[in-house]
Amino acid sequence: MRNVILFFIGIFLLTQALGLYVGAEYINLIRVGAANPAFENPENIENSFILIFYILVTTGIIILVIKFKRVLLRVIEALAIFFASSVTFCVLFPVEIFYLPVCFFLSLALTLWKVLKPSPINQNLAVIFSISGAGALLGASLGFLPVLIFIIALCVYDFVSVFITKHMRYIAKEISKTPTAFSAAFPYKFKKPIKFQVGKRKLKKRFHIYQLGGGDLAIPLVFSVSVLKEFGLLQSIASIVGALIALCLTIYFVLKKPGRALPALPWISSGMLLGFLISLI
Repeated sequence: MRNVILFFIGIFLLTQALGLYVGAEYINLIRVGAANPAFENPENIENSFILIFYILVTTGIIILVIKFKRVLLRVIEALAIFFASSVTFCVLFPVEIFYLPVCFFLSLALTLWKVLKPSPINQNLAVIFSISGAGALLGASLGFLPVLIFIIALCVYDFVSVFITKHMRYIAKEISKTPTAFSAAFPYKFKKPIKFQVGKRKLKKRFHIYQLGGGDLAIPLVFSVSVLKEFGLLQSIASIVGALIALCLTIYFVLKKPGRALPALPWISSGMLLGFLISLI
């Protein structure tokens, strides 16, 4: 079980470190006018609700795709990987070959590798590079208050979608059937068969793939990049440390009760905010 925790700690820290670097570079590009933020007015609180609306619409589309045209899930995944990872690669490799940016070829290669030959390895690489880019872009494009309101609203939504409407549990179950870039994954083989509670059914498993949702990686990054822009590096790192501690506790709880659904985002966000507040003292 320790390997599971260490693996997700590694994925979390790699994503946050890379995303924080990309976010810092993107903030500088916006300040000098070399890049535009994703939102015209980063301090506008309406941006928070626009993001929530986009998430609701995207969630609805994914549910419909899963039910009626599952092959389109690959298309959505490919587009998400390509455009999100291109933000990361363009910051890391700002050069051109034959008048085309290197980041274009890298994003295309990662996307094709992930879609055509899916595996836990390229799934996790796609998660790291995509979340780093998407989280950095949002964090650099939003003010601190809109980000804070967005995260609070998202935590409420996460709780409702897991325990009340339960549609997030349905999505997680369906997309976990094949390696997708919507979550990080760690295949784990138990020494002895272990009992799982899935709804009303009790199952015994020798092999299980533990999943960590992309949102659980992206939200701390969005917040830390926004904090970096408004407050500084110390406060940004403190928020990441707080989120990491909360993540470890959440994973430990899940490992103790495997098969149980748990919305991780409220706990991770609480640790993140606590770390940020302590850094202000």
